[in-house]
Amino acid sequence: MNSAFVKTLETLKQVYDEKAFSAQALNKALALCHARERALVTKLVYGVLDEDIRLQYLISKYVKKRPKGDTLIILKMGVYCLDRLSMPVYAVVNDCAELAKTTGDVRQVGFVNATLKNISRSIANFDDYPQDAVQKMSVLYSYPEWALKKLIKDYGMTLAHAIVSYRHPPRTYVRICEQKHTFRDAQPTCFPDAISVSGRLPKLDESFTVQSLSSMAVARAAAAKKSDAFLDCCAAPGGKAVYFKQLQPNAHVVACDLHAHRVELIQSYARRLNVSIETHCMDMTQREKAWENKFDTVLCDVPCSGFGVVDSRPDVKLFRENKDISELMKTQYAILSNCSAYVKKGGRLIYSTCTLFKNENGQTVRKFLEAHPDFRWGQIRIEQLPQTKGKGEYQFLPCVDGMQAFYIAVLEREQ
Repeated sequence: MNSAFVKTLETLKQVYDEKAFSAQALNKALALCHARERALVTKLVYGVLDEDIRLQYLISKYVKKRPKGDTLIILKMGVYCLDRLSMPVYAVVNDCAELAKTTGDVRQVGFVNATLKNISRSIANFDDYPQDAVQKMSVLYSYPEWALKKLIKDYGMTLAHAIVSYRHPPRTYVRICEQKHTFRDAQPTCFPDAISVSGRLPKLDESFTVQSLSSMAVARAAAAKKSDAFLDCCAAPGGKAVYFKQLQPNAHVVACDLHAHRVELIQSYARRLNVSIETHCMDMTQREKAWENKFDTVLCDVPCSGFGVVDSRPDVKLFRENKDISELMKTQYAILSNCSAYVKKGGRLIYSTCTLFKNENGQTVRKFLEAHPDFRWGQIRIEQLPQTKGKGEYQFLPCVDGMQAFYIAVLEREQ
């Protein structure tokens, strides 16, 4: 039995059945894989999750009754291999049929074998997509229809299409803290201390860290003005707070998160990069009187729908629902409103998300400004990103900026 397929099935079951985060489930699996299997397992796990809607649609066109459980996952794996990877048909069919034996139902072996053979005969020329433009786009790019409609409402059809059809290059962004390693195929980025690389990385140590360009941009916007005291309200896993401290070594940096295990992630991140920051496990919707008017800069990188980072977290498209947005907006506003009290007069309040829906972003900020007349729009200052110059808010889009879709707004408290 193909052990890479076995590891892929085990990982996908954790995501589909237990709603595990894809990155965490995959990392656990890769730790138990042979080196030669890791690339295939990674490609299969992320590929199947990213194209889930399309794969389910394709399967529905070849079977009368959609299978369930492990059989459905195995078929998704097989169809993805047949359609997207240069693998021999006989190998895909045989490996998936062998994998079907793990279901304990011998009938599933023949069903998987016959279905994949049938699909292999016409998959290359398949074009039986929905006639409705939005439904077709949803299937083609495996993007939830409700989320696609929100994008069309916010950005128009042309830009919405560009957003969902964009595919990030298969590269990893690395922030260099000290020159220690030689990275394979390293290419410069917009930031002088960051590169993009392909292939496997050295073991993480104090000399570098993996961080998206958008996350770096938020930290750089926060550090654009000297701060004696900086508060990161929703800091886990700690990338922005640690980067801020490295950009402003003399600042006192406080990083908080709601859950103890996530605070431990911040502490671990800071220890690895030899950075000293203060951490707290706190509910940032609740007022801490001792912190009022204490911080020059406060960052509210709030919980959000996550649709700006679906390239690295494809499980977002599987489990997030439209009804979640209104609850998220309540939490976002509560954090922003509460933590604004911690900003000194003349200080800055920075709001960011890793999504691109306008009601989670600009709408939330404008609601806050209406209720807090002592705050006004500030200016984003990121020297390396001139497209943000002079703006109080900016929405990074992958198809425009070449980075994940973060939103950032800079507000200032009046003297």
